[in-house]
Amino acid sequence: MPYPATVSAGRDPRLDFFRGVALVMIFINHVPGNFLEGITSKNFGFSDAAEAFVLMSGMSAGLAYSSAYARDRVQAIARVLRRARHLYGVHLLTTGLAVIILMSGHHFVGTAALSDRVNLEAYLSAPWMTTLGVVAMTHQLGYFNILPLYILLLAATPVFLAIASSSRSALLTVSVGVWVVAGLYNINLPNFPTEGMWFLNPFSWQLIFCIGLCAGMASKRRETFVGYNSALMFASLAYLAFSLFVIQGQRYDLTNWGDHPAILVGFDKGILPLPRLLHVLALTYVISQFGVFWRIAADTRLGAVTLLGKQGLAVFAWGSLICIVLQVIREAYTVPLLLDAATLAAGLAAQYGVANHLQQAKISSRGGPVHAT
Repeated sequence: MPYPATVSAGRDPRLDFFRGVALVMIFINHVPGNFLEGITSKNFGFSDAAEAFVLMSGMSAGLAYSSAYARDRVQAIARVLRRARHLYGVHLLTTGLAVIILMSGHHFVGTAALSDRVNLEAYLSAPWMTTLGVVAMTHQLGYFNILPLYILLLAATPVFLAIASSSRSALLTVSVGVWVVAGLYNINLPNFPTEGMWFLNPFSWQLIFCIGLCAGMASKRRETFVGYNSALMFASLAYLAFSLFVIQGQRYDLTNWGDHPAILVGFDKGILPLPRLLHVLALTYVISQFGVFWRIAADTRLGAVTLLGKQGLAVFAWGSLICIVLQVIREAYTVPLLLDAATLAAGLAAQYGVANHLQQAKISSRGGPVHAT
């Protein structure tokens, strides 16, 4: 996020902190029906934690690779592609483990309805073809579709950096154009072996990643990406209030936009329509301009959340697997409120344990504090 004028040079604590917040909300939302689901961000505005996660992933990429790209493009591209390859390996591993968990639930405790909801049926009817689809990222389990999107966007980052290094405005112009065309003409990547398209359209979601990338590049250079403007602040706050009013009051049919283009007035998460895009950008702008959010993020008493954000990939991967286990349990058995709370707390504690272990291992191996990107 852009530095407000009062923040001195150094790593901005808001990125890790709010990435940690997003990961916690993703975890909660990926266990549908739990007692905390009603207090996550999706209930207070048009966007949810997924948009925030992808935006911050773009910021991290801008911070991590833009300077290296300016010094040595070949080495920087190699770093980006190694990271994408690592993400791909994590995706294959977590998907494989999730399939084992879901298959066990399907065959031993009768979670057939869950199997249908998370797109497991293809494994039951055509396991080898579906496995090929997983390898090609053309078949994605429900709740396991963020990593394929992130992998593809990271693999395209060298192209984004090449354009942005000459002009960030040019990258944003091209990105907006791709978003518009994809949204208007339903351009997406196909599924295989099942029918349909990717749930999160990468041609649409690249826009929010590129916005984050440009913000990260600006922060790396100690530049202001979007400075304070009273009119823009008023518009952002007004839009956030309007979004809250619509969502809480259910005053608009979020599934019916008539003859208007869905990309402009719809709420289909997959194509990142304008209402959702504007909401996450307005929220980010407000957070970036008020110093209180910087102070909250820097508060050591909230260090556990920041630690989750620093080890975002491991936390997301473990969280996804824990979510699937909890979904199987909830599908097979009636879970009382206290047990619901206990399982969620245990899941979050497990993710914190993983993050803490990895952070301590990095500190020991490098002889000092480190930051994950």
